[in-house]
Amino acid sequence: MKKYGTFLGIIAIFIFLACTSNQHRIEQRINELVAQMTLEEKADMLSGTGFDSKPLPRLGIPAMKMTDGPLGVRHGKATAFPAGVAMAATWNPDLLEEVGKAIGKEAKAKGRNVLLGPCINIHRVPHGGRNFESYGEDPYLTSRLAVAYIRGVQSQGVIATVKHFAVNNQETDRFTINAKVDERTLREIYLPGFKAAVTEGKAWAVMGAYNRLNGPYCCANDWLLNKVLKGEWGFQGLVMSDWGAVHDVDSTLKAGCDLEMPGGQFLTKDNVVQAVKQGRIDEKLIDEKIRRMLRAMLAMGLFDSSKTDTNVLHSAKHKALALRVAQESAVLLKNANGLLPLDKTKIKKLAVVGPNAERAITGGGGSSFVSPYYAVSPLEGLKNQLGNTVEILHAPGVPKEFDLEIVDSLCLVPPKGCSQAHGLLGEYFANEEFKGAPLVKRVDSQIRFFWANNAPDSLLPKDHFSVRWTGFLVPKESGRYTLAIGSDDGSRLYFNGKRLLDNWGLHGITIKQATVHLEAGKAYPIKIEMFESASDAGAFFLWKKEFEQKVDPVQEAVDIAKQADAVVAFVGNNARIETEGFDRENLELPAPQVRLIQEVSKVNPNLIVVLYSGAAVLMDPWIEKVPSILEVWFPGQEGGNAIADILLGNVNPSGKLPTTFLKKWEDSPAYGNFPGSKGNVEYKEGIFVGYRHFDTRGIEPLFPFGHGLSYTTFEYRDLKIAPSKIKAQDKVKIQLTIQNTGNRAGAEVVQIYIGDPEASVERPVKELKAFKKVFLKPKEKRTLTFHLDKTALCFYDVKKKDWIAEPGKFIVYVGSSSRDIRLQGEFELVE
Repeated sequence: MKKYGTFLGIIAIFIFLACTSNQHRIEQRINELVAQMTLEEKADMLSGTGFDSKPLPRLGIPAMKMTDGPLGVRHGKATAFPAGVAMAATWNPDLLEEVGKAIGKEAKAKGRNVLLGPCINIHRVPHGGRNFESYGEDPYLTSRLAVAYIRGVQSQGVIATVKHFAVNNQETDRFTINAKVDERTLREIYLPGFKAAVTEGKAWAVMGAYNRLNGPYCCANDWLLNKVLKGEWGFQGLVMSDWGAVHDVDSTLKAGCDLEMPGGQFLTKDNVVQAVKQGRIDEKLIDEKIRRMLRAMLAMGLFDSSKTDTNVLHSAKHKALALRVAQESAVLLKNANGLLPLDKTKIKKLAVVGPNAERAITGGGGSSFVSPYYAVSPLEGLKNQLGNTVEILHAPGVPKEFDLEIVDSLCLVPPKGCSQAHGLLGEYFANEEFKGAPLVKRVDSQIRFFWANNAPDSLLPKDHFSVRWTGFLVPKESGRYTLAIGSDDGSRLYFNGKRLLDNWGLHGITIKQATVHLEAGKAYPIKIEMFESASDAGAFFLWKKEFEQKVDPVQEAVDIAKQADAVVAFVGNNARIETEGFDRENLELPAPQVRLIQEVSKVNPNLIVVLYSGAAVLMDPWIEKVPSILEVWFPGQEGGNAIADILLGNVNPSGKLPTTFLKKWEDSPAYGNFPGSKGNVEYKEGIFVGYRHFDTRGIEPLFPFGHGLSYTTFEYRDLKIAPSKIKAQDKVKIQLTIQNTGNRAGAEVVQIYIGDPEASVERPVKELKAFKKVFLKPKEKRTLTFHLDKTALCFYDVKKKDWIAEPGKFIVYVGSSSRDIRLQGEFELVE
């Protein structure tokens, strides 16, 4: 054994020397390249061109070719994996590393070498429009998952970009809001995921956030980027801005941002050269930024021209992986009387209702949305499983959602003086604010444009332009109409002289809609305005005449529910409700869905609600009437098959909540301090985010953090903690036995929380510090061992500017959730 240990030590030394030698070669190559570059060439590389950085062919420097993530490759069609919150609900870092590898392979197959993900912002409020993209409310869980995902992506020679640094926790006023957060809260809640991503995961890129943090914008925040990220954490990679998140030249360069994306609005070649020649910026600072870009590119092999394997796209392996993530991410919230799984040998008729039954909701909206080669709806998934053995009765049960259409040119009339009879007068400006005279004036027959990264006209720039369309809307038929505008970036619709729709802001293609009554032949004055900041651009004017439904859709659902042995209601949100650019207006289900659940529950007690969402949904007043609830998040392209597997018992649910589900909004720690006022949002709750707040303040959640039921049962026993007293340099060993005591194979997530009841500062009752997901056959048992060091005991002392573990008693809580504690013990930290 001693010889074996010596052998491993020698191997470790060789690996260390090899890595050191490689680093030396990279730095030497960087020095050679920078020495050959002119100031103009270096300055030109500090801004991108859409989704690429600028190459320098003269020196053989390639472009970084970026693609949106993190749920898949947003570059043409690709595998649509479940949403980030669903990935987190697996509590399975090994699985996330496999997802990262798959996405890295697909990015490379599409000629992309930088993935804009993962997104790891903490869930501060359940309203967050992008909560679905990230990993929940806990910094430790987020850290473990982020590290695994990043390692997977970068193992394929693709740079992972961890975002959005930092405290980008809301979409409301996200471009200007100033998040006022104390340092302890930052260190304990909002920064640990980013620190782990760069120090353990070795992410080579970090994306700065839009918002401000304690004053300065995040992309010009010296404390955040220089002192913490590059200084304390030793980050050697590059910091890029979010799209359009740079606001000036000097402070951005000095504060640590290295690359302005998607183009050069401020860090243009001319602006940077001028700043250096005027002595405002030292050229050495420009050199350092170039070094960071080159270092990331060289470390990840971007200089190497290697063939890519396009066979990974739409591969059976990646389909199977998407299915597995969807299966492991589903959380069984409630299962009274063992209603699930359904026994298909005992069911003759199954009623399937709800707006989400017939459609495949793969993800939320915005820049993370992936276009899959196919997607399976729940209704399709159930039919795949049941075939002809069970009769499936289907009714949506809610008023039909209208498929919007582009407004017909024949119903649009330009202002007087235009030669064309139909269309709207478009005025195109070479700025975002409609200033000066328009460079282009023309009648557009329809507002149906997707310019992507191109200009609307050769006289206009590709970015930073605006358009105003004016004229009249003249319907052919009277009735109620849904009017809608969609745009990338902002747009707004004025109808009859009043603003009807406001879609203003920087965002991907987002649709806003409203309902109005129109009379046939009447000319309604309309004005549509849009602006484009950077990257893709598009604008759409849509409508649909509503029709009266002769039969109450709820009654249709009730009628089939009466005939069925069981009912499955597929409800929840979609990409229009949860999306980048906007926060959720309500935490409740839409009123028609609530009515559907209530009415169906009256006629059939065997009701299962399958819930789609990216964060908590309020369930009063219907939860007491529903025996079984399954949260499936946004489950990706294989969602329908995964849901059917779980409902029918082919797969045992093993997901756990990565975020607390609250009973009412007033129970949230952020209640009263969201979305902010007068340009500021105060994080007055401090470190008491999520379960830390509910546990410490004694508030009962609807479903606690870490909660998730199974079709089997697990017994925890034999907790051993050794030694009973440790010093700061020691580790404490926590050991326990877990056994599957049921008759089905299943997986349990064993969660270890630590409490510090004797602290000199206020601390949460307990905090997650370790977890393991273990798969067990019926009656199988396993001994699990955890080792915790001093870092699991610390809080951040603002005065000492350091992490402190105070001597005294610490409590170990072992549980199936933050509230379902099965075992408890303690140990002491001595001086």
